[in-house]
Amino acid sequence: MDSFAQSVYRTESVAEVIALYDEHCTTYEKRICEEGKFKGPFTLVEAVTKEVPECRRKEVRVLDVAAGTGMVGEALAQKGFTNLDALEPSKGMLEYLRSKNIYTNTFHEYVGQDHTNVPQGCYDLVFVVGGMGYNHIPFTGVLEFVRFAKPGGLIMICMRHDEEDYMSNLKKYMNSLEEQQLWKKEFSTPIKDYLIGTDGILFVYQVL
Repeated sequence: MDSFAQSVYRTESVAEVIALYDEHCTTYEKRICEEGKFKGPFTLVEAVTKEVPECRRKEVRVLDVAAGTGMVGEALAQKGFTNLDALEPSKGMLEYLRSKNIYTNTFHEYVGQDHTNVPQGCYDLVFVVGGMGYNHIPFTGVLEFVRFAKPGGLIMICMRHDEEDYMSNLKKYMNSLEEQQLWKKEFSTPIKDYLIGTDGILFVYQVL
């Protein structure tokens, strides 16, 4: 695994993880994404373009959670999406993605236990790629995703599948939100070699 990726997943606190992303914001895309080590962004873009027809892409309002350098937003913009917002806890990453002039609104926020300042019920699509996991967004953070979305909106979660305790808790929590009729599962699909030989998974839910 890449040394940066190793450092991120060995780090003991969210603050330290954010500091690592700050430090590597200008080299992240080349080290992790451009060399084909991280398939998550490409998987997400493919899923979004299948779900949203070209005729609706200019009107659909999208929130990119843990947006990083804005690589996914950049790819979606190339596919015709024009109403993109970003949420990112790393100041360095946020400044980097702002330089691309893709996003309408940007939020320097971390999705944790409390509400963010992102407005409620505004988005047709909320997605996160690589932001879920140990020392990243807690599994309970998906409830905030539900708050971001409009009724009928889609939530897509693209993540690694090897953190057993985290994944077990996440699936239980997602099921509990479905039992509360806050959302319904549309589908999930495995992702082979999601991140440097580690498999992943894509979850897609619709908010009720």
